[in-house]
Amino acid sequence: IGLAVQGMRPVLEMQFIDFIACGFDQIVNTAATLRYRHGGQTACPIVIRGPSGGGVHGGLYHSQNPEAWFFHVPGLKIVAPATAYDAKGLMKSAIRDDDPVIYFEHKFLYRRIKEVLAAPPAGDPVEPLGLARVLRQGRDLTLIGYGISTWTCLEAAQELANDGVSAEVVDLRTLVPL
Repeated sequence: IGLAVQGMRPVLEMQFIDFIACGFDQIVNTAATLRYRHGGQTACPIVIRGPSGGGVHGGLYHSQNPEAWFFHVPGLKIVAPATAYDAKGLMKSAIRDDDPVIYFEHKFLYRRIKEVLAAPPAGDPVEPLGLARVLRQGRDLTLIGYGISTWTCLEAAQELANDGVSAEVVDLRTLVPL
């Protein structure tokens, strides 16, 4: 927080996001409220990133999804990408944002989800915070996910399609702002 107040844009990595509770007071009561407490004159541009989620045999203290702890904290933004492209573009936006961002990376996606682009995007592509993406069009129902659950939604939509049901899939990408 001190580095951010002094004009830097620190990116903190937690080895496992489960341990974010150790910094809860500083994140919720200092970083998140700093801009408001100073009448908008001070920013706190930090990114707190860390691997989250289960399903990878991480054990008791390495498998949590604590994003809900932060949903209702004014001043915090929460990101949870599902694709490699979004992971990069949303991270760039998070670093450039003047508010604190908690960036959840589901461990199951590491080394499993790969993307090959036909051509690299021109310029400096960033993905805006607070903007969901429709990954699959559908007319009968909508499945909404984020992080690893986006891939579960895509699999379910394919199974539904095999039964004649057209399911739209929306990837939230950013949980706050929604």
